Amino acid sequence: MKKLQTAFITFIALFLFAPFAQAGTVDDVKFFVETYYYGDIPKNLHTMKTVDEIINSLDEYSRYLSADEYRTYIAAVAEDTQQPTTKLANTPKASLILHPITSSMLYGNIGYIKIDTFSADLGKQVETHWSKLKKAGATGLIVDLRFNGGGYVDSAEQLLGFYQGVTDAYYLKTREGNKMIKPVPTKTKFPKQSYVLVNRYSASASEIVAASLKDQQAATIVGETTKGKGTVQSFFEFDNGGALKLTIGQFTGPKGAVVHKKGVEPAIKMEPNKELVTIHQRILNETLSKKQYKKLNTLQNVPTNKTFDVEFTQPMNFKDAQASNTIELVKAGGVAVPVTVKQKTDNTLEVIPKKQLQLGGTYTLVINPGMKNTNSRTVKQGTFVPITVQTAK
Repeated sequence: MKKLQTAFITFIALFLFAPFAQAGTVDDVKFFVETYYYGDIPKNLHTMKTVDEIINSLDEYSRYLSADEYRTYIAAVAEDTQQPTTKLANTPKASLILHPITSSMLYGNIGYIKIDTFSADLGKQVETHWSKLKKAGATGLIVDLRFNGGGYVDSAEQLLGFYQGVTDAYYLKTREGNKMIKPVPTKTKFPKQSYVLVNRYSASASEIVAASLKDQQAATIVGETTKGKGTVQSFFEFDNGGALKLTIGQFTGPKGAVVHKKGVEPAIKMEPNKELVTIHQRILNETLSKKQYKKLNTLQNVPTNKTFDVEFTQPMNFKDAQASNTIELVKAGGVAVPVTVKQKTDNTLEVIPKKQLQLGGTYTLVINPGMKNTNSRTVKQGTFVPITVQTAK
């Protein structure tokens, strides 16, 4: 038997494996538990006769993996990266996620990066995506960690390096001592106006990021309270090919925010599955208000085939080339929806979406300044109207 050299320090969700196989020697398991286990050591440990009995007395994240189970796990890790690593966090199926990172530009120059798992080369991927978004004009950023159960701890440290004001990553407590872990420094930085989306399924490495950012006020956490998986596991190999996955520590935020069994509570709480739409709508409203746009009453429960009449207080020059570019219909969590504009009267335009609105969707009709009246006077103040769409036809 041997301890896998600092190998695969893990933040892992509970595996659903077959019944425990027997280790080559129960005494070895007892030794590792007595030496490294971070928790209450069973008082009758030395009288226990089987690995099952020992494991059943430990926490839910400590398990024994048979040779086949451990080979499967190592194979999954090997597929995910060809480079050696010393740390791993959660999701043994991380290699099955073909595109762990995606990105897009939301209306209002808000960059959006979705991270499904903390893959081995996360830092490089994030830099590539953020560089593209910046070149496209992004001035704000939303990072989405919803449903992200973890990944490589190194990658959580890499991601934290992109945030301004982050000087520490997390605090790690083990039987061998306590240590403050630092983020991986990067020259590329995210904007100060940054939001991180989380939900009840965001765990381990995702919680490292959320707790660290919240502790250091480096980004705004949005969504639901996270899972609350704040313990650390390490693998210990045996000559029979199996391995013991043992809880060897616990992490907190840099300033001591407890994560285990509590989770990270967001600064802005939101309903499940509405986090992106709601925060984007909130950012849009704040941005337009700062530009002195006038907010009109919300149109609620409109049908999916709704058209909108924009009525001005005076006759307008709707034939002006700028008229069709002045009105935008923005989908929250997305971009402007293509519309056609039709003149109804000398002071009224009809705005017609080119495709039906999404059931339950949230939109904003934005009337930008710049349109001219029949006397060539320019409308100087913009307006916007929040819109909610019916949930069923």
